[in-house]
Amino acid sequence: MSYNDDYPLLKDKFNVFRVATYDKIMSMFSKFKSGIIYIGGAWCQNCQAVISLINKTAKKNKIRTILHYDPHFVDVFKDVVDLRDCGDLETKLNYYYLIEKLEYKSDTYVQDTLIPRINIPAVIGIKNGICVGIIDEEYILDDLGLHKEGDSVDCTEDYTNQLTELFQKVKDKKHIGFHRRKK
Repeated sequence: MSYNDDYPLLKDKFNVFRVATYDKIMSMFSKFKSGIIYIGGAWCQNCQAVISLINKTAKKNKIRTILHYDPHFVDVFKDVVDLRDCGDLETKLNYYYLIEKLEYKSDTYVQDTLIPRINIPAVIGIKNGICVGIIDEEYILDDLGLHKEGDSVDCTEDYTNQLTELFQKVKDKKHIGFHRRKK
């Protein structure tokens, strides 16, 4: 994947994004790892709007790598499927397991289920295998700046601040997660 070809606004050939599989991002939870996950794809206008800002903010905060997982994949029938649609049992279980690990809550559900549907782009902070934050607001980018659809207020600074706060939570040296009891 060439990020600069797929994301025209990302003009940094040394960007922080690295393609990750579903298994790779799920291993962060089971192996108690820390890092940032970006869920989204070049096919999404909201992802196109924020990709460059995520990259710049990550570099400013000394984040060297963000694992990028695209929820679209080609199934056994050669159809492009969105993991979030829970089309078959295996996909539904994989998606549910991800949502469970993120402890994700939403008022929007996957059709015909009670499983919350995650918005994309989603920037997720994982610290020692535990989700410490999710930023999943949907923005568009135009002459007015970065803003929510139907609104004209520029949210660039607010979004950058949210990213910085999330990145700092992941980088924080304080141990978050399992604590040993003192005897």
